[in-house]
Amino acid sequence: MRVILTTFVILLTATALIYADSNQWGRRVVGDRLLNASTIVNNSLPVPIKTAVFQYLPPLGSARAPNVTYILARDNVRNGLGGYAALISGGINQTHASVKLSSRPNLGFNFTVEVYGR
Repeated sequence: MRVILTTFVILLTATALIYADSNQWGRRVVGDRLLNASTIVNNSLPVPIKTAVFQYLPPLGSARAPNVTYILARDNVRNGLGGYAALISGGINQTHASVKLSSRPNLGFNFTVEVYGR
């Protein structure tokens, strides 16, 4: 019975991860640090497709801005009804990044965006 339950839980977890629309750009390596992390939720507007733009800009007054090495846009809605993420400017090996988050028609979205760099 325990083997059947364990197998069921593993299959259920794999299915949930397959239906999430998370995106990643670049590669995280040893020495990278978390530059910014934000959770963006949009469930409120009664429009067909909801959008938001996440922007990472280097801190003001920094002598040398860190280069972005890895961006993760994690879809927190695990049932296949979350949104989509697209990198629209900046990105890997640059000092800034902009990620556009969009919902599926008539639904909301919930993303956690993490930016790593060195």
